[in-house]
This record gives sequence, structure tokens and C-alpha cells, in this order.
Amino acid sequence: MKKTLKKTLSGVYHFKDGNKIEGLHSGLRGDVTGLGGNVSGLSGDVSGLRGDVSGLRGDVSGLRGDISGLRGDISGLRGNATGLRGNIDTCELTDEDRRKGVDVKDLIA
Repeated sequence: MKKTLKKTLSGVYHFKDGNKIEGLHSGLRGDVTGLGGNVSGLSGDVSGLRGDVSGLRGDVSGLRGDISGLRGDISGLRGNATGLRGNIDTCELTDEDRRKGVDVKDLIA
């Protein structure tokens, strides 16, 4: 006997003021420390975000804005970062790293 297939529904939603709203959120802001997961497909202005992005991975091509408030390991992030701006010399390179020839300019995609 064959099993009946079940249709799985999926969608994108967010919560605002305790209400579930269908669709993408257009105004992200706040501390992202502790967030983890794939950010591929996100788009919009990230100027209001701050915190540690070490747990994030994926394509950042759809993001734009000032990333001065972000810190952490960005090795899992990829994509076109031309829409991002800010102080990126907070890569926590030590003076020893710089003496060895590691230049922050080489770390910029």
C-alpha cells in the first residue's frame, strides 16, 4: 500500500509588536550577537545592526549600509559587499599579525 504524499507549506514571516506578519521584515536593527545561520537571501539596510556576526554564513550581496557596529569572524560570509561601508579595521589583527605581513586591505572582498 502506498502512502499519501503530504504537501508542505513554507513561507517567510516576522513578528512585530507581538503580531505575526507575512513577508520580509524591512527594518532590522539591534544587537545580532548570538544569531546564527544562513543569511543568503536577506536584503536591505543593515546600518542599525550591531554585535558579533561570527555565527552567520551565506551570501551578503543583498545587504547594504554601515557595518561599523558589527564585529567577529566573517569567514562564512561571501558575496558582493560593495553596498557595505564602515570601519572595517576592527578585524582584531594584532601587531604581530601586521608584522608578519597580514594587511587588513587583503581581507577586504
